[in-house]
Amino acid sequence: MRIKIKGEDIKNLLFNSIKDILNKSWKEIREDYSVSKKCFDDYKSGKILMPEKLFYQLIKNLDNNLKDKIINNIEKFPDNFGQIKGGKKAYLINFEKFEEGRQKANIATKLLSLKEIKKEIDSFSSIELSDSLCELAGAFIGDGRFNKYNNKLYHIEFAGDRRYDLSYYHGTIIPILKIIVPDLKPHIYKSFNKENAIRIVFYSRRLFYFLKEFYNFIPGRKAHTIFIPEKITLSKDENIRSTIRGIFDTDGGVFLDKRKSYNSYYPRIYIQTVSERLYNQLCDYLSKHFKVFHAFDSKRQIYKIEIYGIHQLRKWMSIIGFSNKRHLDKVNICLSSSDGLERDIGI
Repeated sequence: MRIKIKGEDIKNLLFNSIKDILNKSWKEIREDYSVSKKCFDDYKSGKILMPEKLFYQLIKNLDNNLKDKIINNIEKFPDNFGQIKGGKKAYLINFEKFEEGRQKANIATKLLSLKEIKKEIDSFSSIELSDSLCELAGAFIGDGRFNKYNNKLYHIEFAGDRRYDLSYYHGTIIPILKIIVPDLKPHIYKSFNKENAIRIVFYSRRLFYFLKEFYNFIPGRKAHTIFIPEKITLSKDENIRSTIRGIFDTDGGVFLDKRKSYNSYYPRIYIQTVSERLYNQLCDYLSKHFKVFHAFDSKRQIYKIEIYGIHQLRKWMSIIGFSNKRHLDKVNICLSSSDGLERDIGI
């Protein structure tokens, strides 16, 4: 297929954004995608239509809002568009036969695609819920999102901080993902808005349907609606704990209070969410084991959960724990403090 970009403003937005995010010269970009100068200049000017594969390779580096805006302003044409245009008269004469053949081809393609998708979904039934798969679910609840664009581009991503989270994703999450998709390749992109923010992106139909069918996660924006799936909440206690560990590893944190009034670091485990359902699930479970402070911040429209004190931190590490080094480093600092327990008030 060939891609036509509607309007000069959208075309300029696409190519200017590509150059900005890649931070390369046009020559370097052309060499990266093995496109001659003449062809690439013709794509930029709209003189000839861009191959669909190249188009999706170029936009995969853009953030989701920009990507959606561009995808909503394109038209698709067959690779032999020029021949079709030249043979317009023949097409009109044989319209019924052409249309019948095209419909049969479309139906055959859709059936083949549906058959492959069904085969992938059926294969998930042999996968058993495990500690690692629950931790993956928690990490996705905390920092993940996924969607399908134009029925062809399967997009899964996790957000993180390149200073603290890369080792966690490389050492914990990506190996779990490769249990599901052995040849999965991560793509790491810098964020437009925040200096140290990164996106770990995967393009995989199998992973998309695994998240959708195995966990019953819903594609698209999820901040206000995300929750721990019933598959996990109705399973054994260890699975719920692993999921909570994944949630706090990605979206939670450990704060060490260093005020002079304390003889040592005073720890606080915390998380914030805009999802009322997730908030209630976390409160219900954590309150069985910890003294939990929880509240709704009406000004910021956000739910807060906090667990205080060295005693509770030790208990957290024995029941739930952390896998992310950014949290473990703080825990080790706190636990190494000899008199932290003296400041464990109210427990």
